[in-house]
Amino acid sequence: MHCPALRVYLLPLLLIPLMGASVRASDWPMWRLDPARSAHTEQSLPESLHLHWVHRLPPLEPAFKNERLQFDAGYEPVVKDGILFYGSSLNDSVTALDLQTGKPLWQFTTDGPVRFAPVAWKDTVYFGSDDGCLYAVSAQTGNLIWKFRAVPSKRLILGNRRLISVWPVRGGPVIENDTVYFAAGVWPFEGVFVYALDTTTGKVKWMNDRLGFLYGQHPHAAEALGGVTPQGYLVISDEELIVPCGTAFPARLNKQTGKLIEFELPKPGRTPGGWFTAAGKAARRGETAVATPSLQFDRDVNSARHENGQNYGPDGKRGLRQQIQVGDQSLKYQAAIPGVQGTIHSLLATSDHLIAVTLEGSIYCLGPGKTTPVTYDSSLLKETASESNPLPNASLPAMFSDQLQAGGYVLLAGIPDAKLLNTLLTQPQLQIIYQENHSGQVKLLRQLYLERGQTSSKLAFLPGPLSEYELPAYFAQTIIAAEPVYSGMKTYSELISVLYPSLRPYGGTLFVKTSEADHQKLAAEFKNLSQAKISRKDGYSVFKKAGAIPGSSNYTGGWSSPDELVKAPVGVLWYDDSVGNFKRAPQPLFVDGVMISHSKYWQGYPAGIRPPYKLLAPQFADVYTGRKLDATQAEMLTTELPTLDQTQKQPSQYRPPYQKNDWSPAPPVIGERTNPLTGDTEPRAFPKSYGCDGGVDYSYLYTMRSGTAAFYDKRVESGTIHISGPRSGCTNSIVPANGLLNVPYYFQGCTCSYPLPVGLSMISMPETHEQWMVWGKSDVQQVHRVGLNFGAPGDRMTDKGTLWLDTPSVGGPSPELDLQISPKSVKAFYEHSLWIEGGRGWPWVGASGITGVREISLKQIKAGDYTVRLYFREPEYSSTGQRVFDISLNGKPLISQLDVLQETQSNQKILVREFSQIHLDNDLNLTLTAQKGEPLICGLELIEQSLPVDSIVELPSQKQELLTKP
Repeated sequence: MHCPALRVYLLPLLLIPLMGASVRASDWPMWRLDPARSAHTEQSLPESLHLHWVHRLPPLEPAFKNERLQFDAGYEPVVKDGILFYGSSLNDSVTALDLQTGKPLWQFTTDGPVRFAPVAWKDTVYFGSDDGCLYAVSAQTGNLIWKFRAVPSKRLILGNRRLISVWPVRGGPVIENDTVYFAAGVWPFEGVFVYALDTTTGKVKWMNDRLGFLYGQHPHAAEALGGVTPQGYLVISDEELIVPCGTAFPARLNKQTGKLIEFELPKPGRTPGGWFTAAGKAARRGETAVATPSLQFDRDVNSARHENGQNYGPDGKRGLRQQIQVGDQSLKYQAAIPGVQGTIHSLLATSDHLIAVTLEGSIYCLGPGKTTPVTYDSSLLKETASESNPLPNASLPAMFSDQLQAGGYVLLAGIPDAKLLNTLLTQPQLQIIYQENHSGQVKLLRQLYLERGQTSSKLAFLPGPLSEYELPAYFAQTIIAAEPVYSGMKTYSELISVLYPSLRPYGGTLFVKTSEADHQKLAAEFKNLSQAKISRKDGYSVFKKAGAIPGSSNYTGGWSSPDELVKAPVGVLWYDDSVGNFKRAPQPLFVDGVMISHSKYWQGYPAGIRPPYKLLAPQFADVYTGRKLDATQAEMLTTELPTLDQTQKQPSQYRPPYQKNDWSPAPPVIGERTNPLTGDTEPRAFPKSYGCDGGVDYSYLYTMRSGTAAFYDKRVESGTIHISGPRSGCTNSIVPANGLLNVPYYFQGCTCSYPLPVGLSMISMPETHEQWMVWGKSDVQQVHRVGLNFGAPGDRMTDKGTLWLDTPSVGGPSPELDLQISPKSVKAFYEHSLWIEGGRGWPWVGASGITGVREISLKQIKAGDYTVRLYFREPEYSSTGQRVFDISLNGKPLISQLDVLQETQSNQKILVREFSQIHLDNDLNLTLTAQKGEPLICGLELIEQSLPVDSIVELPSQKQELLTKP
């Protein structure tokens, strides 16, 4: 693979005297040298080092503005066998350079930002990408050896201003003993996946996908359903795998099995964590093997500005991340190195060479022997130069240019028009995604535009058929599509059906190249398409998504927002921290797809300025992408921009009139509900942990801070749903509006160890989407409807009214049933429901279960006739006849010789058996008798005959092809 064009210059000779012992060649094959991230090498550097070469690159733009999350602030090279490798989020690639000469050897490009250092092991280089994959390529040639997709889904979202997988590889890979460990997924409630793979074959040794659903401690002694948030470089410490968790503290796993040893957010508030950790010294010989391995932190990383001043984490050595140990020398980043210009971001020593990387983007190589230094200029610097001296905009047809004035995301679906693409690239404020069915064509285009200096944040590519991707809703301001074949679609109808949902409301426009005859057919077919205004211009069929999404609402204050579209379950649409607000700033407003917020001058407190602080200028952001807008762009996108008077004195707290206590609100009780278990009318009360935001009843949703941001959906009596990762504001900042559940960044002035201090917006998902909740305790007598979800992480409510309870209860307080399961030694199993393919039934019921069960006894049932549904899935055996059992109900035979695998022919398919007109007097006794192996069950649903019943959903088949090889 060719590398971007480079320009070569000569530099004056520079000399650096460094004291050291004897020279010994050594590699630096992973970030901070080794799996412990010690940055301590026994080699020594020559007494004198000279500048040999420098690669000048543009500086990287970290994913997050928050420094406690800046694991990717600069380039992080590694070196093995005389080759230097570095990753880049600017062009989504890993590049190899000859260590001696600096000459580029190869470059491998992925479909998302590469934010972590690669790992060189034997003759292979391993690295992860925000596209959700881990790659293994030849160290000598850059040719792909294997590629492993962490999750069997190509669902995409906007993450940190880029179109990426919902499950990016943000747990930086580490290798030990032919095993590569990495983690994918950022949001616990979307699922988190930690892997150990065989480095040679890419096959799974173990996988833990249970870590996103852990009920437990949060800051301020709160309790909530949360989990591990892998963001940072994984560490191996003795027998443990350490998983950094953003701005919280790491999780500890057994590296042999992947089982969780410990994860807890700090109990006290105001205790900042950070992305960096390294292993402490290994246990000495003779010490107990069960001693907890020590970890090292950097107090400069675990530091944040609180409203009252600077706060630090509980321990750690200041500056640890910014130094390396080479022999008996401690090299600190702050020390000047003659000939190295800029701020040192990283150092490494290898094979008698010192590599220095600056935040400004240059990689310097210093080695023994005088030579004429060489500078290589990256082609990406061309874009930097053009941004400082922009050329006049090339003219676009009016139908495009008028649409693009407000900037935003542009999706090109198989456009073979190079002139149009080139012209779009000259337009400011646009981010272009190019999708093309022909992967070979994408490869050529990607290389061409990288050589021209285009970064991936300006022009990104989606190779392969459009049908392979699940694009986020509402993200594109403009979509331009050629004939369906270029996108890998069969018909125009299919093309429009896939693309139209991704158009932004309030004027997003889809242009499709069509003939007059095809246009007439499409206009007739889609005449009732929601919000669509259909016209024809210059050979294109034009579909404009006008106005608000039906059922959505604006929010301009008043503590009510009856948005009909925001309904549990919900999933992430975008996340970012570009627009930040003080934790007690006024509520955000949401008007026609634009968020208006006003932060406060909170940094003045230590200097003597006391609250309430004065308002700052309004900030504007696109509700559907998180994109930061200037006032002109915002005015183009909305009919009004309500802002607050900055001169008017503001209160310190913003509370609804019914919250009487600013700091200790009463538990929420909002009207009445029908208890789904008994049918009785009762107060609508639900669990709420710590949070001075007592909550707001927005009509359909009640949102609140309950440890994390959280909400309760009144339409389905959902229980408390935790949006684990960020905290919300002291001001209620969780607002349903414009068709989304908006959780903007209201974290500034707080230093608590919530792992993801960012803003996000969420969109309603199908009922098959896995999302857990905490329903709370309830007095249960005379049950007439219930679901027992064996092995599940939490509770879950369905639209028709079945409350599925985690059995045994592990996900927070739940109603207590008169339930007995024997023997007590039953074994629970779980896997994320994304792995379920085909079959029938709720995937989040069939994904877990218990084995070894002999009897299930449920008492205090209301007498009557019932529908009984039993859920099964075979998680273990790959051949039939290994597990066979009988089932009887209240002493009567119900199922004989059940072999689940025989009926499903898959470990990932669910089997549901339904029985109607089952008369129960007061109790239910289910007996499972083994014929071979141990009986199992995933779920039991009991519904009184007169009540509405959820349909048994038919699940689509998926392809579990995670590992690919050329």
